[in-house]
Amino acid sequence: MGRRDIFIIWNLNRIVIDNSGCQQDNSCIYFLETAGMRENPNYGLYTTQGLDHWVDSVHIENIPTRSSLNHWIIKPHLHKSFIQMLYLTHGGGVVGIGDESIQVKAPCILSIPEQIMHSFHFTSDVDGPVITAVQHVLERMIGAADPAMLSMVREPFAMELEPGDPALQPVGPLFDAIQEEFRSRRVGQPGICMSLLSALVLRLAHGGEGLPTDATAADGGYATFVRFHQAVERDFARTRRVEDYARALGYSVRTLTRACLAATGHPAKEYIDARVVLEAKRQLVHTSTPVLAIAADLGFRDASDFTKFFRRRDPDGRTPAEFRAIAGGRARGGR
Repeated sequence: MGRRDIFIIWNLNRIVIDNSGCQQDNSCIYFLETAGMRENPNYGLYTTQGLDHWVDSVHIENIPTRSSLNHWIIKPHLHKSFIQMLYLTHGGGVVGIGDESIQVKAPCILSIPEQIMHSFHFTSDVDGPVITAVQHVLERMIGAADPAMLSMVREPFAMELEPGDPALQPVGPLFDAIQEEFRSRRVGQPGICMSLLSALVLRLAHGGEGLPTDATAADGGYATFVRFHQAVERDFARTRRVEDYARALGYSVRTLTRACLAATGHPAKEYIDARVVLEAKRQLVHTSTPVLAIAADLGFRDASDFTKFFRRRDPDGRTPAEFRAIAGGRARGGR
């Protein structure tokens, strides 16, 4: 592979499921929302089981910390709300993304966004840091700085570089700075870590070639789901009806459902509803907006409809107010 080669994989499993798996990935120390679905573990951050995945925003550690305990093999899994970025400084291995596998070697940057099924089989000499961060926080920061670069955090990629490549010069120091700040636990640490991570992503974007873009997303047989995904991101607060998306995109409901099932393992309606729930949880935890106002913002007629919708899709059957009291209290209380 040549200088700054980038592989973008589109045959992905972007699935949102619950699980009761136990295989652990780098910096993913507990699993979330167990509901008897064991096939595809879904991991979060930190050491306490049962916390909602909103408590902390960044975690960093070295790749061997957990990989060595599992014989350098990390089984297929996903992260519901986190992006993961690895910087291989030594070694290499095989990275599985969805149904695709690619061979990588150091120096290499790997980025795995939220809800992407992935796995690793590292060589025993692998080394380098791995950062796990809350996806939507990073997206907002990147979007504010340079919206054209959002594809860097929304699509998976592997970027291999040649030793001595000028693009490598800022990478190591930025990873080091994030790790130093993470370990400091100083006031403002999460914001500083996320700012440094944003700088890292933007530096990689402007220093690389052939970066993932919206145009890339339209290539291959994945185009229908990509268009649907983009429409849901734009309009989930306006409509939750598959029929509306099908009409707007010029597809039949059946075509959208098939495309979504092939890409995520879930019907189009479940995909839309999961996006609404994700935004609801973000607002409940990270803002003081009243539940009634959140309901209106997400397109519900009243708080009662919103509460019924939320409870049916919460793994513990909680109301929005109950979710906010538990998850919000933990977020404010720290570790």
